[in-house]
Amino acid sequence: MIYGGFEIQSFEAGRGLWHARIQRTDQEPVVIDGLTFPELEVGFDLVPLVDASSSGGLVDRVAAIRRNLASELGIILPSVHIRDNLRLAPNAYRMLVSGNEVGRGELRVGRYLAMDPSGACPPIEGERVAEPAFGLPAQWVTASERERAETLGYTVVDAVTVAATHLTELLRAAAPDLLGRREAQELFEIFARREPKLADEVVPNVLGLGDVLQVLRQLLRESVPIRDLRTILETLADAGRETKNPYELTERVRHRLARAISARFKDDRGRIAALVLDPRAEEAFRNGGPDAGSAQRVLASLDSAARSFAGVNTPPVLLCAPDVRRAVAEFLSRRIPGLAVLAYREVDPKATVRTLGVVSAQ
Repeated sequence: MIYGGFEIQSFEAGRGLWHARIQRTDQEPVVIDGLTFPELEVGFDLVPLVDASSSGGLVDRVAAIRRNLASELGIILPSVHIRDNLRLAPNAYRMLVSGNEVGRGELRVGRYLAMDPSGACPPIEGERVAEPAFGLPAQWVTASERERAETLGYTVVDAVTVAATHLTELLRAAAPDLLGRREAQELFEIFARREPKLADEVVPNVLGLGDVLQVLRQLLRESVPIRDLRTILETLADAGRETKNPYELTERVRHRLARAISARFKDDRGRIAALVLDPRAEEAFRNGGPDAGSAQRVLASLDSAARSFAGVNTPPVLLCAPDVRRAVAEFLSRRIPGLAVLAYREVDPKATVRTLGVVSAQ
């Protein structure tokens, strides 16, 4: 509906709040009432993929992504606003959060992306590209080549699946930014209906809502689910009397969430394949962090040890002492995104650790 030069795109009611997304017909979209809406922009050739009238398209997949991430992470993600952008390349798309681009990629409508999971598949004809979600080498192949590629051992997916996988990773990474005070307040109010005494004990008697929000964001930043609010708030109720430091509080919470944290890295037999940080390298992090030379040796050692993860189906993880975990995680997050760093006490006691290598500074 066009009114006064604006297109009213949708209204949503939620917990007594009315939200409107409004786009001026000749300008960039405007977000009102302070909400942060993720935006997916697509080039002209990709418009058929976001046609709401066709089932199985990207619109349906985005809705499923929001549901799955809500279940996985424990937060309710805002709806994703999808629109075309003629300034993009025809086969390109990009995701924005708070108006800032957080990722982009390209698709080939009507073609399939073939990836070699083992690295040993025979070569095939196709357009060589990097898979957008994880940067894996891949090839766009025609529909007629799809069956042959699958026979040769390639993993073959359609364009919608490629985009959906990428968007899932982008939204997961953006989760800390999408959890604001309003969203945290809503989560807290829902919890307070079930556990009013615990909720009152924590906020405002021990910590403020802003303190709790900082801890929740820190957990999400390292892909730790916040579904178990009871355990999180019980820990904060105890630890918050000793410290208000959000980083120290987060480490205390992580310890209590060991079972949930470990679950992501277990295989079907309850084993966790992991690298271990050498005690001498840990000492360097205790003393203010490794110098330039030691840092390079740690990264080289990690690169060499990480090759042992070839053929392992669980995400890679590095284990270290609890007192250096946060420093190690911050150091590696800027250099090797996606590598999880766990303290030994964050490993479920029932899990079996299978050490694949040692990372050293020597």
